[in-house]
Amino acid sequence: MSSFNKHRPFISLSRRQRRKKVLELKNRIYRERHRCGGVFHDDCDIQHFEDKPDHIWAWSYIYFVGCDPADLWNAEIITAKLAFQDAVHDLAFNEAWAMLSQHEQEEEARYETTPNVNSTGKIISHTLVHRKKQTYAIFRGLTLWQFIEKREREIAHDEPPKVVCGYQFLPGFAYGHGLRMIVDSEALSVRVIEEAIKNFLGKSECRGLVKSGVSGEVLKCGCVHP
Repeated sequence: MSSFNKHRPFISLSRRQRRKKVLELKNRIYRERHRCGGVFHDDCDIQHFEDKPDHIWAWSYIYFVGCDPADLWNAEIITAKLAFQDAVHDLAFNEAWAMLSQHEQEEEARYETTPNVNSTGKIISHTLVHRKKQTYAIFRGLTLWQFIEKREREIAHDEPPKVVCGYQFLPGFAYGHGLRMIVDSEALSVRVIEEAIKNFLGKSECRGLVKSGVSGEVLKCGCVHP
């Protein structure tokens, strides 16, 4: 099989090929039903979060079958709180990065390592060299990451971005239809994920997302954060 065929978008496969992949996923979901509940598959260690409720399960990658026998969904599911934090961080980072010169950006991205050798002189690994963090006058004496953290606090308080709970279609995935799900929940759980899938598949527009092929198109759930 050519490398092109290995990575061609799921939607471009024949209906027979897509149905085969859906059947394989159904079997996997069935085999893992004791762990994932029987509606979706997730490689995440779900038991860890059930055993340690103080560890917040805020995002995951899940796979579930669609209403059509030839549809499966490859989805990132994330809580609205984490999606908000991610949006704030992106705004702060992009602002700070744009304030640096090209040389300063290259220096911030550069890293150094030292080789570790075994008894025969063969390099078996590398150790990262920790460099002193550079401060910048443009950041009023702060390092890049100190300035980013400062701007995150300011943006979250003064200019909070709006995060819409819902479902965003991400076309071009090689395995399944790409999807981003933002849920109005403090943390993920099997029940929360199952409810999100049920809500999504219950929307008549979900097939329209695939047919439209519009990257970033969103089905809203009515929840806006903050």
